[in-house]
Amino acid sequence: MKTILLEVEDESYQTILDFIKLLPEQRCHILDEDELTKEEHHHVQKCLTQIAQGDYSEFDEWETVK
Repeated sequence: MKTILLEVEDESYQTILDFIKLLPEQRCHILDEDELTKEEHHHVQKCLTQIAQGDYSEFDEWETVK
């Protein structure tokens, strides 16, 4: 599985959360930050740092996503 960190406006948050909860849990589920291991949390922080620096090399087919 892949992990997505999604930042949304306050007004959209609950709607997006409700939509995600409709998806089959074995295919997509919401992770509480407390569920992440130290390594997973470190990886997320590393990705955020790369994004802040304009480096999207960590992401598969980023040019397609952009």
